[in-house]
Amino acid sequence: MSNRETGPRNTTGAAFRRSAATVAVACAVAGSLVGLGSVGALAAPERTSAHASIPTAQPTPVPKVQYGDADIARFRASPYADDAVALAAVWGTDLATAKGRAGADLRTGTALPFAAGDAASYPFTPEQQRDAFFLGYGDFRQALGLAVQWGVPDVYAVKSKLGSKMLAHLPVPLAPTTYTEAEEARAFTASGYDEGDAARLAALWQSPSTYSAEVRAGQALLAGDALPV
Repeated sequence: MSNRETGPRNTTGAAFRRSAATVAVACAVAGSLVGLGSVGALAAPERTSAHASIPTAQPTPVPKVQYGDADIARFRASPYADDAVALAAVWGTDLATAKGRAGADLRTGTALPFAAGDAASYPFTPEQQRDAFFLGYGDFRQALGLAVQWGVPDVYAVKSKLGSKMLAHLPVPLAPTTYTEAEEARAFTASGYDEGDAARLAALWQSPSTYSAEVRAGQALLAGDALPV
């Protein structure tokens, strides 16, 4: 007897059974995937930034040394009383701190950077000379005005020169009160600006030329005003 089916097949019932089986398998697979996803979410470690897990070391603030009235009094009564600017420039401090530190050193017999009256012969660096200029209450307008008057192309060199005069207790000249157009233009470049800056200013101000922009900018700088570049 043949096992081959000879009669018509019940296609509707077979299709229904196959569909039901397919849906059941799909549901089982989907359920497994959802379950695995849930388990994975529970098992997987939470991602955190490597930097977040490492505590950031905070810099320890350096306590500022406090000097008392006795230190200040000792300094004022010493031969160094006129050398506060020089000492502050050497130590990189403000004037008040330099006076207190010098007085404290004198009280304990600690040697200061130079002998009393010898500040002018101390080998100050250009940076220390510039610091002395500002410690001695010089300002940028003064240095720039003298730079253009003296024909010095760099205002920083003038600051150093004026600072060296202050350190030697020499008189410091005042800046001029009027300038020529050429000096106003030089003030622009002496302040560290270049042709690119002049071109940007000319476009911003709608100046007829970059030179006229340099003149206008130099006028502003000599007056102590800031530029928009």
